[in-house]
Amino acid sequence: MSNRAAFIETEKSSVTVHDGEIVQPGQGEVLIKVQACAIQPADAKVAKQAIMPVEYPAILGSPVAGTVEVVGAGVTKVFVGQRVVCGTKIFTHKKARYGGLQRFTVVDESEILGIGELDFTKAVTLGSYTPPGALFGNSALNLHWPTIPASTLPASEQKRKILIWGGSSAMGSLSISYAKQAGYTVISTSSKHNFNLLRSLGADHVFDHSDPATVDAIRDLFPIDYWFDTISIKPTVSRILDILTPEGKPVTKANILLLLPLAWVGIDSVPEGITTHFHRFSTHSPENAEWRKHFLGPNGFMEQAIKSGVIRGVPPEVLGGLDKVEAGINAVHSGVSGKKIVIEPWA
Repeated sequence: MSNRAAFIETEKSSVTVHDGEIVQPGQGEVLIKVQACAIQPADAKVAKQAIMPVEYPAILGSPVAGTVEVVGAGVTKVFVGQRVVCGTKIFTHKKARYGGLQRFTVVDESEILGIGELDFTKAVTLGSYTPPGALFGNSALNLHWPTIPASTLPASEQKRKILIWGGSSAMGSLSISYAKQAGYTVISTSSKHNFNLLRSLGADHVFDHSDPATVDAIRDLFPIDYWFDTISIKPTVSRILDILTPEGKPVTKANILLLLPLAWVGIDSVPEGITTHFHRFSTHSPENAEWRKHFLGPNGFMEQAIKSGVIRGVPPEVLGGLDKVEAGINAVHSGVSGKKIVIEPWA
């Protein structure tokens, strides 16, 4: 049995595919035989811009779906042969053994979710815990948690609205689905050709992100209680700031959740009364212990939601095997919407 992987040998270098070692799992870890792996915007930004440090040669990619091959010491949550999905630890642990774009990878037991008979390529479009971390984490938006069946909001949250900018992105689509399952009114944006996708996910109000009239149309829905930019680049943050700062009128106070620090976005400051919050979420932080139990625990919310189809996102676009990783990174870096780029390492 041998491994094969898509390596980035040095910072910003092209992808090369060759054999690599199979690393055995340590305490609390699991070796996964990877059948599908998604390419995230963060992967593309690291590959093309080196925005975060990793050890080289590097293997990127997350989440992965496949079967449990080997369980490490102390593992009790999963069993050999089980079909699962899991986020990888490449951006926290930095080492190639934790990247997803290879035939065998090592993951953390606590973040594995069983998928039953769900297709592997579909599972990787749903397996990210970043959206529920952003929406429901104590250090993020801290919304009321979703349940199955859908939550009834407590009195303090009744009629609360959330703006999710970039609803046709993989992050945005899942965020819409989670927010609706929690009981919130969702306002979102996309290109016109993705309106039906957003409505199918439950978005209550959908606007064209490129239409100048969108600024006033969203203002007409004030008050908006929560703001989440799932794209987090200069044009999207600037657009949200336009909504909050009408000419000749007082600034609308808001805290905008971003996926990158404001300085990385290319904006030096925001008007007084507006704040931004860079989303960094650790499932192992003590403050997130209850979150981890609810969302990632055995038969927890994410596992139930994925198996039942309650949580939905964008469909997968399978490019092929590891030889298509470079093309996938290029596509994601250029910008994709309404789909998730997926690689099948054994194809």
